[in-house]
Amino acid sequence: MMSGQRNHVARELGKFLEAFWVELPQAAAREIFGGAQDEISRAGWKAYDAWVGLSNEATNQLYANPLVGALTGAATEGLLRLQHLGNAATTAFFANLWPAVGLPTAAEFAALRSEIAELRDQLEPSATLVERAPAASYSAVREEGLKLVRNAHARRREAGNQDAAA
Repeated sequence: MMSGQRNHVARELGKFLEAFWVELPQAAAREIFGGAQDEISRAGWKAYDAWVGLSNEATNQLYANPLVGALTGAATEGLLRLQHLGNAATTAFFANLWPAVGLPTAAEFAALRSEIAELRDQLEPSATLVERAPAASYSAVREEGLKLVRNAHARRREAGNQDAAA
């Protein structure tokens, strides 16, 4: 089995060496001395295809090796442990730095978002959109009366309309 894999790699290596070191220079020389214009392009693509085939076979043979799998697994596990250690160190360092600098924490942001959502829920029943002017202007009617917001006018709802709207 191993000799068959080496045979594939050796065959692909031979194709690449022939295409890159023999056919490509010959095509370049022919083009310089008046040969076909597209011959060097074909030779270049043949060398490229041979390189891709060689890379593919070499990679397949490398990953078929159990030792490579074991080393890759161990390296991945070690890197994940280092990442976990780095996350813990970062958390410990910035947990003390954030309050000293005055920056809000994630918990404070979450609390702020929930407060904004509560305010929105409280204001929504008492405010209605009256008109939408060009350039995304709008106005809202609130219980305190007429309010001008970005070029839009709102009128206070009548007491009968408020009950009907609610």
